Amino acid sequence: MTPARIMSFTKGVTLIELLIVVAVMGILVSTAVPSYKGYMLRVHRTEAIRLLLQASMCQQRVRASEGHYDTNRCLPTIESQRYQLSYDPPDTQGASFLVMATPKGVQRSDTCGSLTMDQNGNRGISEADSVVVKCWNGR
Repeated sequence: MTPARIMSFTKGVTLIELLIVVAVMGILVSTAVPSYKGYMLRVHRTEAIRLLLQASMCQQRVRASEGHYDTNRCLPTIESQRYQLSYDPPDTQGASFLVMATPKGVQRSDTCGSLTMDQNGNRGISEADSVVVKCWNGR
């Protein structure tokens, strides 16, 4: 065989090489996608924490000026796509409040469930299997 003829046989990619590359890519994607989904759930949870802190600060301002909490106020005017904010129970002349961020849509698969905050700043979650500190610290 001449060197030119040997070179013509070595050009290109074999089917085995192509299958190996596809298998490696499949393994990488199968490990990356769940990690990415978990990361996005944590990122969106920070949105709920921001809304809860905002509502709590607003309630503290209402109490400082009027002497009581008014849960008819202080809900965000912009609707969140991933969390529904509500007071439990609604109370207009109360000495306490509990604001709750309930996940909706894709966010329902978050292991923390609903996040809560009361008038004293106590933080909570609805899922007993999760740890409050981890959920509120973004883990």
